[in-house]
Amino acid sequence: MRYPEIDYSIHPAYEKYKGAVHYNDALIFQQIGNVDAVFENFCALKSPSEADAADALSDIKKSMEHILIHAQEKNVSILVEEWLDSVVNWTIADMGHEFSRRVFSARDYRSIALARDNREQLSLLQTQGMYITGLPPEAYADIRRLALEYMPGLRQRALSDRFNRSVTNVPFNSPLWKAIKRAVNEAGILDVLSEYKRNKMTLLGAGLEYSYPEQDWYQNLYEDVGLSDSPMQYLHVDEGDCLPKSMIYVTPVDEENGATRAIPGSNCWEISPCRIRMHKALDRVVVNRYAKFVHKTHYRPLARHAELRRIFMELPKPMQGSSHFGDDILAGTELACMLAEQEITYLSQGGQALVFDGPHLLHRGSLVKSGERLALQVIYRNQNQEDIKSYFNKESFFKDQVAVVKKYARKFVMGYV
Repeated sequence: MRYPEIDYSIHPAYEKYKGAVHYNDALIFQQIGNVDAVFENFCALKSPSEADAADALSDIKKSMEHILIHAQEKNVSILVEEWLDSVVNWTIADMGHEFSRRVFSARDYRSIALARDNREQLSLLQTQGMYITGLPPEAYADIRRLALEYMPGLRQRALSDRFNRSVTNVPFNSPLWKAIKRAVNEAGILDVLSEYKRNKMTLLGAGLEYSYPEQDWYQNLYEDVGLSDSPMQYLHVDEGDCLPKSMIYVTPVDEENGATRAIPGSNCWEISPCRIRMHKALDRVVVNRYAKFVHKTHYRPLARHAELRRIFMELPKPMQGSSHFGDDILAGTELACMLAEQEITYLSQGGQALVFDGPHLLHRGSLVKSGERLALQVIYRNQNQEDIKSYFNKESFFKDQVAVVKKYARKFVMGYV
């Protein structure tokens, strides 16, 4: 099955801006296809070297340069040209980081002998993009007790600012952090993720989020054109390509108070590695540029503002997209019905964790209709991330790529992407 795409030329909030620039879409798709082929060929190597990665990234840069040159020949506005340049650089950086991760994986990783239950969980993660695991009762009891101490402050923040998410980082080495670390270790989560990513995995961070019905950060994106919220609002994939995560409910969760929903198997849908990175890059570029100028909420400023939508429609069609495209799906469409039929809901079953590949699995949550929710999101990273950063701090093609991933990792934990 192919990954869903939105045709923004027929979307009510975008269609009046279509056709402002006429690109050679065939040329652009060809260059993107070249990038995808190089990326997939590299990822198919069992033992890639640094030289293999350097050659692959060089080929990718050449194809990306062709796209930028073509846009310049169309005399696009300086804003469009700057967006394109930033998107291309971000995409190259993200692919470069994945190359470096795989080089170190081939060089250093040694497989773990998983227990039977963990082997089954790994299989589910590979085929479904997710699995549910029980947490040790004592460790979960500690997590719940310690997490609830944050609830009054987070509730107060949410009540005083309904337009933004109420999230806080769990302090490193705090009692709650130690309880989380103990729980995920004893549940075998780190071992399963290590085999899944073929890198030794560890915790990057954890964030606590409080949600209640009156929060407005995800609502009314297209109210300026009178368009109701999508039935699939906030359906998305996460930004950090190598950062899987788990969801632990602190308070009981049901259908009405913000349960996490996901589409099992969507991590295996056919997708362009280049285009999805471009869409994630565009989301990040626009938030970085314009979030501080947005009234009320930072969430998806491009969708909320007509001027930004106009610039968006001046980009080449292959680059028009979002990692959070669920908001853009129109009610009653075939796509909306298809996704709704495949979506499942993760409900509270006590001391459990939903472990999932957030950067590749379509999911959403925190959309509370009644009651309230306190949930813990745990993010995982390569244990050798610091080794990669240190090794490639030398003058090498990886230096900028590692810096970019590090910059966005903290924002990812805080729920900003």
